Amino acid sequence: MELKNIFKNSSFDTLDQNKELLEEHDLLNIMGSPNKVFLKFLKAKDIDINEDEITEELIEEFEGSVDSINHRLEAIRRQKEIIFTERKVWINIKEDDKTIGTDLILHHDRITIDKTDLEIPYSEMIEIEIDEGSWSKKTFKITTTDDKQIIFEINENNAVPLREILEDNIENQDYDEIDALLELQNLFEQGEISAEELEARKAVIYSDDVYCTNCGAKIDPDSVFCPDCGHEVLD
Repeated sequence: MELKNIFKNSSFDTLDQNKELLEEHDLLNIMGSPNKVFLKFLKAKDIDINEDEITEELIEEFEGSVDSINHRLEAIRRQKEIIFTERKVWINIKEDDKTIGTDLILHHDRITIDKTDLEIPYSEMIEIEIDEGSWSKKTFKITTTDDKQIIFEINENNAVPLREILEDNIENQDYDEIDALLELQNLFEQGEISAEELEARKAVIYSDDVYCTNCGAKIDPDSVFCPDCGHEVLD
């Protein structure tokens, strides 16, 4: 079956010019057709993409429009949900001077990178940057407290969602297991909890049960969002 392309009936000059510009701004899909939201924007302006010249100014206006912003935010939200569900994302990273494809795995307190020895707690991440990478990819950089940089390439659609996930988890690392144990010990020494309650609470901390980092509610290990407060959850 022949795939339809909206540029099919365009003049060659218009085709080449418009296609090059739209590709530069990531407004073409993998089959060479324009972004549907962009087409809706053009239709509202009574612009025929087959006949009329698309300009930089027109694209800038589109990129600043509410529809375009909402479209990008929705795309990021969907990718975040996918990464949350799978609890991992595919990356390319250099190991022993070779580039390997592997999974970056998300845990409740750290990330690990499969096929390598890399393990990075969220509490040690101080900066996350995204730069241009090779075709259809972004370069992802994580700087740690000891000034090391972990650099890898990631699909461009996953770059911003992963950064937001990591930043969310960095914010939730202020209260960790050691802090919880110290607080319990202080409560016991001050006579505010009994020895039995101390041991019971310690057992909860050491257990494999999963608790929401936002509200503390017990949640199912397979949950993506806390059923009590709706906070995004990673196991």
